[in-house]
Amino acid sequence: MLGSIGFPEVVLIFIVVLLVFGPKKLPEFAKIMGKTIREFRKTVNEAKATIEEEIEKADIAQDLKAIDRDIKDATDINKIIDGTDLAKDLKGLKSDIKDMTDFEKMAEKTDISKDFKEIDKEIKEKTGFEDDKKKESK
Repeated sequence: MLGSIGFPEVVLIFIVVLLVFGPKKLPEFAKIMGKTIREFRKTVNEAKATIEEEIEKADIAQDLKAIDRDIKDATDINKIIDGTDLAKDLKGLKSDIKDMTDFEKMAEKTDISKDFKEIDKEIKEKTGFEDDKKKESK
């Protein structure tokens, strides 16, 4: 409580105070010293509590900022897409769907178009029908 002051030092201080103030004023001096020490401790404890409170507020503010950054990072769709191959996959899927729905390209890639042309020619020869487009152009 008194730090590094031992019993011999306390006795020496008591003797000096007794010699300076005398035995009649010693109780009054002790009362004043007690109040002074009590007020000093109260002030120190209040300052300590205020400092701890401010440190806690600063820690909370830093934590809130970190949480806010984490939420922004987690909800930033561009970062999510860039962080994965999702964008490339989506572009690839889009071109695959486009290729799959382009029937002329699909027919050109296979021998089906040749087969259809031959079948169409045979039907025209056997039936004598012409395309509506060719009739309109004549």
